[in-house]
Amino acid sequence: MLYAVLIMSILTMFYEFRQLKEKHHVREMVVSSILFAAGAILIVLKIGHVELPSPLAGIRMIFQPVSQYIASILS
Repeated sequence: MLYAVLIMSILTMFYEFRQLKEKHHVREMVVSSILFAAGAILIVLKIGHVELPSPLAGIRMIFQPVSQYIASILS
């Protein structure tokens, strides 16, 4: 299953890059490659049964000090 996912993501990436290269869209190629790499890494980790943290934990870590600061100002 892992090899199938990797092969499909690589084939999709080459297909997308061929179209973007013909139109000379360099920025789109860079962003697309970053997103493809992030997606492929997450899929491989999920298949490997690695426990991934929730995005909500990161959001909470960023905004909790801000909300505490605002609460201290308002009280």
